[in-house]
Amino acid sequence: MRPTGAGGLLAALGARLGLAGRPRDSREPGAFNHVSLGSNCQMAHALKVLGLRTWSAPFDWLFTLPEMVGDCLADDFAALTDRAQLETVPPEERQGPDITRGRHRLYRERHGLLCVFNHHDPAADDADYAFLTEGVRRLRAALADGETRNRFWLMSHLHIAPAAMERICGTLAGYPSRNHLTVIQLLPGRPAFRHAGTAEPRPDLRVLTVETVSGPVGLRLADPEEDAALRALLAEEAKCAPAQLA
Repeated sequence: MRPTGAGGLLAALGARLGLAGRPRDSREPGAFNHVSLGSNCQMAHALKVLGLRTWSAPFDWLFTLPEMVGDCLADDFAALTDRAQLETVPPEERQGPDITRGRHRLYRERHGLLCVFNHHDPAADDADYAFLTEGVRRLRAALADGETRNRFWLMSHLHIAPAAMERICGTLAGYPSRNHLTVIQLLPGRPAFRHAGTAEPRPDLRVLTVETVSGPVGLRLADPEEDAALRALLAEEAKCAPAQLA
């Protein structure tokens, strides 16, 4: 069958230029992508350690809430990348010299997020702003391609409201790509590490409840053995291909 549309024209042009057999740039979205939706860098780090994440998306390094993620998807990241909404956290208000550097006016007012940009300051630094917008560009590309399958992951030790999950899934369902969301609800402060259960409220959503003794600290759980157990659980989960993406 002859390729049609813009994608087909680009493929034909690539073939004429001798590019058809070249490997894709792994720093850009491919046919199947594992993408973090936060709620901080812990989820993105776990996917990278497991070899599942190869390119940077905007939620890899932000402090978010599921409700904020829903806002970003609903307005196609217009507010997130609106530089008028970005604000540098004054040094005297930061938790350290190089952390809690930037916030977002709208998400502070709407969701109470005192910091969104931990190690970056896109309000003041052009390179940081370019890093943010490049991540948005990649995620938009993955969502816009009808041939692409995206498995999204969201993990938090804070309560994740079912309505927030439903909203994210509903918005993702409106994109041309085929999308699925896996949510990891951490419950720290429990007697032992335990996978307490998995629910599938809808075909494009899986919710894993994981009880832990320790809580998250930066990129991982505070207890190294628990963190290794969590990564092993995520690795097994990643092997289970949701029917939505089959």
